[in-house]
Amino acid sequence: MNDIKSLKDQQREKHPGFDGYLDCMTRSLFTGLAAFCLSFSGTYFAQKIVQSRIRYPPKYNILISSLVATGVSYQTTSERTKSCQARWMAFEEKHSVLDKETY
Repeated sequence: MNDIKSLKDQQREKHPGFDGYLDCMTRSLFTGLAAFCLSFSGTYFAQKIVQSRIRYPPKYNILISSLVATGVSYQTTSERTKSCQARWMAFEEKHSVLDKETY
């Protein structure tokens, strides 16, 4: 199961949209990682700029930056993975956002 190529070949017959799903999930996870890095650095440097004008202790700069970055990264990754799942389900014709059943 460590070899992604063999996993794709194994699941191709049963799930034809599995290749696209794996690619979409990979992009989603790396987008979340990039969002974490960018939001951490942006928040940290914004705090440094504000700190030079308004004097407050730099004790919690990394903690605040980490919390903000974690929230942004979680939101970005969860939205992207939900769209990947919806796309795969639509491709598998199990359900679609455009074709919902009314109960």
